[in-house]
Amino acid sequence: MAETQDVYLSLGSNLGNREENLRRALAELKELPHSWVMKVSTVYETSPVGFASRHEFLNCCVQLRTELSSGEVLAACQRIEELVGRPAESERVDYEDRVLDIDLVLFGSEDLEGWLLTIPHPQATRRLFVLAPLAEIAPGIVINGKPVEHWVTKVRAAHPEQAVKRFSSLQEL
Repeated sequence: MAETQDVYLSLGSNLGNREENLRRALAELKELPHSWVMKVSTVYETSPVGFASRHEFLNCCVQLRTELSSGEVLAACQRIEELVGRPAESERVDYEDRVLDIDLVLFGSEDLEGWLLTIPHPQATRRLFVLAPLAEIAPGIVINGKPVEHWVTKVRAAHPEQAVKRFSSLQEL
């Protein structure tokens, strides 16, 4: 039996039927081989970060327990993004409106810096739309040597424009 890792994913959508996009992504995550969805945060409505848009995001975090490698999880997330309607990798821009975005935030205790994947996600400690739902499902988790609550407090104080408000649970959508 392969070793399992707890993986934390951030899901976001601000185009199309945002609720359905998140629901479809979660359904696909539940079908991943050798993987189990353990927890799903509340869905939060959030302001875009890093670009201007009139479309608010819906965001949530998912705890996935998996026997897959970080590269396999990344590939699965990219496949799910494309299945739900996000353009292929060659057409992507860093910050833009999107049907679905899935970021691999944490992968067990792995630290990785590579061309395709960096863990922990390099922007995670600066994005309240990642931190608030992550703190809900993993309140004691540590990112870059500090508990997630430290980062939530720091980002709230430094970036009040990063508005997040509870929207619903995926079960309610």
